Amino acid sequence: MKYNYSIYLFIILIATSCSYKKNFNSKIRSKHAPQDLKNDLQIIKYSLEQAHPGVYWYISKENLDFKFDSVKNLITDSMSSINFYRMVAPVVSAVKCGHTRLVYPGIKLNKQQQDSIKKIGKVPLAQLDYQIEDKKLYIKKLLVKGLDSLKPGQEILSIDGISSANIINQTQRLFGSDGYNQTFYNEVLNRSFASYYYLAIPRKDSSILVIKNKKQQFQFVLKSIKPEKKVKTEELSKEEKYKNEVLAKENKIKLRKNRYKGLDADKKPILNFKIDSTVNSTAVLTVKSFSFNNSNFRRFFRETFKDIQDKNIQNVILDLRDNGGGSLSSCHLLFRYLYNQTHQYTGKAYIKNLNFEFSKYIDKPKFLKVIQKVFYPSFWLVNKSLTKKDSIGKFIYIYTAKDIKPKKHVFNHNLLILINGLSFSATSLLSANLQQVTRGTFIGEETGGGYNKCTAGTIPYLLLPETKLKLRLPLKVIQISKQRNLSGRGVFPDDEIKENITDVVNKKDTIYEKAIELLKRK
Repeated sequence: MKYNYSIYLFIILIATSCSYKKNFNSKIRSKHAPQDLKNDLQIIKYSLEQAHPGVYWYISKENLDFKFDSVKNLITDSMSSINFYRMVAPVVSAVKCGHTRLVYPGIKLNKQQQDSIKKIGKVPLAQLDYQIEDKKLYIKKLLVKGLDSLKPGQEILSIDGISSANIINQTQRLFGSDGYNQTFYNEVLNRSFASYYYLAIPRKDSSILVIKNKKQQFQFVLKSIKPEKKVKTEELSKEEKYKNEVLAKENKIKLRKNRYKGLDADKKPILNFKIDSTVNSTAVLTVKSFSFNNSNFRRFFRETFKDIQDKNIQNVILDLRDNGGGSLSSCHLLFRYLYNQTHQYTGKAYIKNLNFEFSKYIDKPKFLKVIQKVFYPSFWLVNKSLTKKDSIGKFIYIYTAKDIKPKKHVFNHNLLILINGLSFSATSLLSANLQQVTRGTFIGEETGGGYNKCTAGTIPYLLLPETKLKLRLPLKVIQISKQRNLSGRGVFPDDEIKENITDVVNKKDTIYEKAIELLKRK
């Protein structure tokens, strides 16, 4: 008798996965005893102390200890995971590190459950896009039909009796920015307001919004809605069907051919290069991320800058807005096409402790945990061999901490860089390096990521054993080679332009328009 071991293995994996999901969901949904909650709290506190290399950059040990002790003293009764999250997330965010946060993962759903959720439709607050401006909340866009009384640009004064200013404060306490920067907070909520609202405030089937329309106020009730049913279309002719099939195939080939440039949520390229015909010899290079599936930054930058050189382009507008960062090697590669001198991109990557007490809780697939157990001595020896010490502390090898030459098709002419509060992490590092060597004119608002340094590099998640929350914990210091005196702030623009709700609703890109204006003055 022949046995198909792969089928048995598949069945075992499915059974294990189902069992894991069931246990995980049970933990997330249930209430936890005070001592178990305190144990999870201790894991968070000690892991930050032992492994986070920048834990006391912007808050003193005494102040952070006081915050943890205060939460510990408040845990006197059983509590659900979400309520524990609401209590502890603001303490973690007090570290003021945009890469460090407490994550509420929610329950794990199988396909049938996911389909059931889709049938329910959109929850109330997910039916709108939002814009935050000076602690005020505005409607940026309607995402569903049937909200006739609501218009883009209207101000939301309150939701379910809670003032918008209070809601903004509650949601912004759940995550941190780098140092004392403020622009990052608004930009994050502009894209994820509904998600953070439901993390901060219990979800309801409907929400009452108080809307300000010019000088008048009115109430609007948002209710959960079911998705629209697909309307049957008329039968197409054979010729029309054939045309549609050909078009679909062409689009598929085009997408496959250009997938290394990526697509964002709006189906627009993540990496894009185009000529702006309104200004002589001007190209626009858009980079919305330094890390995504199927990306090929080497190919894109090589093709782009060769094209710029072949066409003798004199002006490049580099759009780094909404780029939350990603790969260090990718942002460094772009720098080498923009600066024509040998340059040290980063300083040493300092670490505190890669093998800390609670590293056993690092969330990873079970098979990797088994491998790590078997080969732990090898991992330890590799880490130890790469780790060195100097007068400041321990550091680990990072290739960008040495002088590196520019690329062959480096762009030497006029450069304008567009930035905003969501220009973060690797994007802030690129911006800081360009500003350090006075390469380009910056337009927009202060970057969300720090100019001098941040904690990033290796960023594991610690899965807390009782509540199943996750602690996002960066382990390395990534810093610019030559730092400035101003600590805890981002890259400041030469021309500060703040978007307002009127411009957003009218789809007026004031930051880009400023760049064009500067070029036309030349």
